[in-house]
Amino acid sequence: MTNRSFTRRLRATATVLAGTACLTVAIQAPAGAASVSTWDKIAQCESTNNWSINTNNGYYGGLQISLSNWKSYGGTAYAARPDLATKKQQILIAEKILASQGARAWGCAPGTGLATDTAAPYPDGIGAYDPGTGTFYEGNQAGATLGSAKFGNAGWKPLAGDWTGKGTSSLGAYDPATGTFYLSNDNVNTAATIKFGNPGWIPLVGDWNGTGTSKIGAYDPNTATFYLSNDNVNTTTTVKFGNPGWIPLVGDWNGTGTYGVGAYDPNTGTFYEGNQAGATLGSAKFGNPGWTPLVGKWTGKGPSTIGAYDPSSGTFYLSNDNTNTAVTVTFGNPGWIPITGNW
Repeated sequence: MTNRSFTRRLRATATVLAGTACLTVAIQAPAGAASVSTWDKIAQCESTNNWSINTNNGYYGGLQISLSNWKSYGGTAYAARPDLATKKQQILIAEKILASQGARAWGCAPGTGLATDTAAPYPDGIGAYDPGTGTFYEGNQAGATLGSAKFGNAGWKPLAGDWTGKGTSSLGAYDPATGTFYLSNDNVNTAATIKFGNPGWIPLVGDWNGTGTSKIGAYDPNTATFYLSNDNVNTTTTVKFGNPGWIPLVGDWNGTGTYGVGAYDPNTGTFYEGNQAGATLGSAKFGNPGWTPLVGKWTGKGPSTIGAYDPSSGTFYLSNDNTNTAVTVTFGNPGWIPITGNW
């Protein structure tokens, strides 16, 4: 049935101070991605930018996504139908459709740049944890606060991960005294309580098998050994990487969706990227002594790249190429603990 309000619909219904870097991993564009501004153009054509529209024409929300597509691409993790989900959630599912079906899935695509826009809509953001109040503050790369929540207890280590594969990060915390992870799907309630590793180990979060959900891991600082779990129960991978005293890191270094291990040498300010076999993939110097190393997808696509946080000023320095500082932003207060996530 053709709705009078729309002439086009979704047609497819198929189910810093940086030193010299020597990283050789190239940034790879995903199969399909588009900026929010491009999705806004699609929505203007599809629904006059009404993200909650439902006219009973078989297509829903701002991007007029069919219910079959919504279910097939995981939209029900957000809401029963697209029109009941947020704009961001609709765009995240549209990204999956775009990657699978291409711009032809939307009759409105011609002239919007959807077929050629490779910018991801939601790059990883920054955040900070106030250990004095146990409060997380989520932010974007412009330094704006997106939200805040209290989670966990004093002395626990803050975490963030996409525990359910919904496309956005939510909070978690790790009790180093007991080696216990506490994971939240809604930033309020504890959805999972998991003991993994030994007391005193350092918690890790990454997608070790590339399924689209974050899993836990732990790092033994005495032996420089990573213990990674694909099911949040058993140790799937054990790998030594780096040296004792280095700071463990993880990242999607090749842009494949599967995370590898890494480490930061605080004595030289050097990042080392590795795979789950323990091989070194690259290295780079970035930031200054005493800064906290960071990893994220600051452009929202391709491999993970590095960053650094100056705890004395509460300033983030993010690099898109592992060499130059692309973003400098102050967020939170000195003494807070930096976190990153796709909020």
